[in-house]
Amino acid sequence: MDTNQLKLFVSLSCTLNFTRTANEFFMSQPTVSNQIRALENELGVSLLKRSSHHVSLTEAGAEFVGYATRILETLSAAELRLRNLAEDRPGYVRVAMLSSSSMVFSRALKAFSRQWPRVQVDVSMMEGSEMLRAISQMDYDLYFANEPMMPQKSGLLSYKVTDVSQLHLFAHREIAPTIDMNDWTTVGKYPFVSMQASDFTLSSQIERICANRGIRPDIINYYNRADMLLLSVDSGTGLAILPPELASFRCPEDVVALPIPGEDASLRSVVAWKTDSTNSDADNFRMVALGENPGE
Repeated sequence: MDTNQLKLFVSLSCTLNFTRTANEFFMSQPTVSNQIRALENELGVSLLKRSSHHVSLTEAGAEFVGYATRILETLSAAELRLRNLAEDRPGYVRVAMLSSSSMVFSRALKAFSRQWPRVQVDVSMMEGSEMLRAISQMDYDLYFANEPMMPQKSGLLSYKVTDVSQLHLFAHREIAPTIDMNDWTTVGKYPFVSMQASDFTLSSQIERICANRGIRPDIINYYNRADMLLLSVDSGTGLAILPPELASFRCPEDVVALPIPGEDASLRSVVAWKTDSTNSDADNFRMVALGENPGE
């Protein structure tokens, strides 16, 4: 098995067309077919079902595509890391970041890069359920997240609140004038779109906000990313409750963000780090993000 075979297979899993994949890699179609056959022979399973007019993944192929993608991503990350080491850039920081923390992180990255331009900063932008999983596995040096995501009574992770804001109700511009934020019966007559229930820190807070105001949200669609929620609001599908930072970061033109008053709608953003961190670059990044002076 070689990386070229994996790349061809991952491409075929998307195109389901040997000719298109061959064109992407500037190869002949028979060459692509032979490479995939060699991969299947080595693995001992068929990855693709082939006919004269149709290509599809087998059950084994559908299972393997995730592994193949992760192998290629890991290899790419390893090659970049080794190249940086070879070019005398030994510093390395891994950051997990909620999409709603983008602006806070961006300011920290700008300030950090000015002082330590040769340190590699790898960033993974996540939504709630992904962040919860990353925190539980302790895969990263730093987490730009929300306070309810922090594990209780854990000596492994420390954090500091960086900002307190209010969740906003996002509505299409045409219906926004009909909504009175002091009378949620005007909100309850519209359907909602929401993050998946697996993002329980946000979904439970949204349920509490609505219950405290006497409505039960009629959720008609769930999404796994905040940007998809905003696109859904923009299409007029429904309302959404999201962090306010999204209003300035990626809000479509026809979406209006209305602040939700009340303590139950407050959102506490944090920067979290491993308590026993031995990564001085990560420590410097943390102090910059928290407005502290590294070295003091």
